Amino acid sequence: MYKTTLLCMSLAFAGTAASASDAELVPASTFAEDTGDVVRIESAEYLRTYSQEVAAAACFLYNDIDPVFSRDLLKEARDGFDLRWNALMNGDTSLGIIGGEARRKTQVKLSAVGEVWQEMATAVDTLMADPSNSDAVDHIKANNLKLFDMTDLLVTHVSAQYSDPSIIMQVDALKLEIVGRQAMMTQKIAKDACKIFTGDDRQVLKDNLSRSMGIYEASLDALLNGLPELGILPAPTPAIASALEAIQVDWRETRPVLDTLVAGEMIDRDTQVFLFKHMVEEMVRLEDLSHSYVEFSRYSY
Repeated sequence: MYKTTLLCMSLAFAGTAASASDAELVPASTFAEDTGDVVRIESAEYLRTYSQEVAAAACFLYNDIDPVFSRDLLKEARDGFDLRWNALMNGDTSLGIIGGEARRKTQVKLSAVGEVWQEMATAVDTLMADPSNSDAVDHIKANNLKLFDMTDLLVTHVSAQYSDPSIIMQVDALKLEIVGRQAMMTQKIAKDACKIFTGDDRQVLKDNLSRSMGIYEASLDALLNGLPELGILPAPTPAIASALEAIQVDWRETRPVLDTLVAGEMIDRDTQVFLFKHMVEEMVRLEDLSHSYVEFSRYSY
């Protein structure tokens, strides 16, 4: 029950939690033409992850924690956000998205995200040029959660719009949401940890970190072993199961560091770097895993 509660807290659209028995398996030959619906959902999830990746990397860069790695990550997130936003708005055949966004309501939501992002991107550029610029990092601190909320709603909207049952089963849409949210969670955890070990000792921040850790761990277990209460089946292929097991191994190495922070103890600089790099590694693995689920959802039925 506790694991189910934590996982429900992490879901943006609980309405997609159809049970596996409810999913109608349609022969591949009856599918409608795929113009990139699943990749659109994946791209929206990338934007959500980037909102927290930017904030985490900015915290580490500003505090001079492995500045070369931090700056590279910040640039990757900055460029990635532009790429995925443009693909959603205008299409990108190299990513598999055929044609621009045609629905006015989605265009409006994308435009609103773009406006907030452009201000954030300016701050990111300033920080990369001058990592000691407090105005730039303050802007990122003040606005990353706004950007997260907007991209989170965008994921919900795009998922509902493009979860065509002739292209992607509802049970697969739920798994895509979970694994996409997991990638974001790695960076939210890294961001909150950075705040704590650079001097923010508020209990609410430690409580938030502890809750995020619980959601992340419960979600990993559900993806690997299944969670029948939400209609989630175990990992669908040996390759996906192996990838999830590798992420769990890395998480077991990382969690004790986070437990130390939640307990109110400090960690040294080398451990800070260890934490940052491991959370980034887990993010990359989860993004790769998300793509594996995309491919599975396209070709498995």
